Amino acid sequence: MNLSEFIQLFPLRASNLAWLFGAGTSVSAGLPTAYDLVWDFKRRIYCAEQNYELRLFENLSDSGLRNQIQSYFDGKQDYPKKDSPEEYSFYFNKAFVTPSARREYIESLLSGVKLSYGHKVLGAFMKLGYAPLIFTTNFDKAFENAAIEFFKSSEGWFCTDIDNAESGLKYFQSNNSPLIVKLHGDYYSEKLKNTSEELQNQDSKLRGILSGTSLNKGLAVMGYSGRDNSIMETLREGLNKENPYPHGIFWFIRSGEKPLKGVEDFLNEAKEKKVETNLIEIETFDTAWGDFIKGFSSIPDEIRDQLNENYYRFDNRPLPSKGTKLPLLRLNALEIEKFPATARIYKCEIGGIKEVKSKIKEKQANIVAIRKRQGVVGFGSDSEFKRVFGENNEMDVFNIPDKHLRYDDSTLKSLLIEALAKAICNQLDLKYTYRRGQHSILINPKKRDSDDYKVLSNSIGGVFGDIPSSNLKWAAGIGLSIQYKLNRAHLILSPTIIATKPKDREAAKHIAPFVKEKMATWYNNKYNRILDAWLDVIFGKNQQLNISLFNNDEDGINAHFQINKQTNYIKFS
Repeated sequence: MNLSEFIQLFPLRASNLAWLFGAGTSVSAGLPTAYDLVWDFKRRIYCAEQNYELRLFENLSDSGLRNQIQSYFDGKQDYPKKDSPEEYSFYFNKAFVTPSARREYIESLLSGVKLSYGHKVLGAFMKLGYAPLIFTTNFDKAFENAAIEFFKSSEGWFCTDIDNAESGLKYFQSNNSPLIVKLHGDYYSEKLKNTSEELQNQDSKLRGILSGTSLNKGLAVMGYSGRDNSIMETLREGLNKENPYPHGIFWFIRSGEKPLKGVEDFLNEAKEKKVETNLIEIETFDTAWGDFIKGFSSIPDEIRDQLNENYYRFDNRPLPSKGTKLPLLRLNALEIEKFPATARIYKCEIGGIKEVKSKIKEKQANIVAIRKRQGVVGFGSDSEFKRVFGENNEMDVFNIPDKHLRYDDSTLKSLLIEALAKAICNQLDLKYTYRRGQHSILINPKKRDSDDYKVLSNSIGGVFGDIPSSNLKWAAGIGLSIQYKLNRAHLILSPTIIATKPKDREAAKHIAPFVKEKMATWYNNKYNRILDAWLDVIFGKNQQLNISLFNNDEDGINAHFQINKQTNYIKFS
């Protein structure tokens, strides 16, 4: 069965399907995968035992660092083999020895995580009776939060874990719904161990609910690999019942991937027992549920409106009353109304971000990209990605949650800043530079006498010139960064002076004194005029800038931005 066929069937089967969700669904909400966590555990253990600073091994997308770490563990006896199912439990226990330490680590991962679009749709479906029974192997509270969002309270639905399994079983036996079953126990549970021993000994009552669904429901599985023997054993127990899974089994996998042998064996066994069995390819958890809802004609308008809200944004914290006292302070922050929520991910073998940038430069490619563990992430046409990084590689859509804009060291945040800076430069014939972690744009020296720079030149005292006692040049520039405050993304503009790169240390000695002297008089009034002049260069007479990295979207993913010209102001209360 393909996805479109399931979309047509789903409205007819929805109330008779139980869903099982694994870690793949939490990735959409910005949580790391089990694979990511294993490497984080290894990194922590390796650095602690070898007395390295943790920050030196921050970029685990670098295959060289991973190989260095893995070689260390390969040389130890009684350590699990790389990528074996036992790695997670083994390294988690070794990295965080006590249960309280493991709990604190899990809580640190979950703090601030919000729901993805797929979770939001599931919350609506629970409210409407289209998702009566949900099983999850995840520790996060995504499904509970989705239920609360649409039920507006903790009533009308129930969540059970290893601490209240008896109540959950009674709720299930009474045919109440919706019911959320946490098969590994919630991370707040006193019994949390997160070890192989626990995975092998799931609470019998919770497993009883899972196997019991085979009597009168179908089973749909998404984001779950089938690595936990305890879960797969429970599913196989369901096949031993009379007329199991009467409404079918639907196992969803990512496009281009193959199920594990244990999953294939389970599906084949189900077929032998005359169960309607389907393996369905999807792109991502979010896109799948975005497609599912299209098959329902009975979704109330108020639910659809709620689904269309930006669900990655955090609730505003209570703010003090508006200030009334002068002086009025101007900020150098512009609100970004729209920014990319997705990028292209191209899964290929390459080193770290340095190698990615080098390859783009070598091929003179029209691409802006970074390196993540999953692959090369960026903007540009698919044909350019193939030309630069090789043909016959898998590509997909990569989600960019708002939460990444809140961290200064986020590579995704840097990707967006670079894309925005280059979009501005392409449209306005400005120059882009990146030095010491700072993205900047500067005037085009060839147009230094242009009327476009007249106001800027008057406010600074020129926009281009020579640095005395050297062969270096200077140009008026402005640094760009992004800050995420009060649920909004803001573009921070910092006017500056940018010098050409020196050839040696002797030449470099002239830069700092010159720049310091040039900017020494940039006090409030002058800085205000310079900022206004740059805003006029970038926005012209428009109050809003709608800009794209590329002139057309072609066959890939473009980066589109919408920015307000008006800066923010504050008063004292």
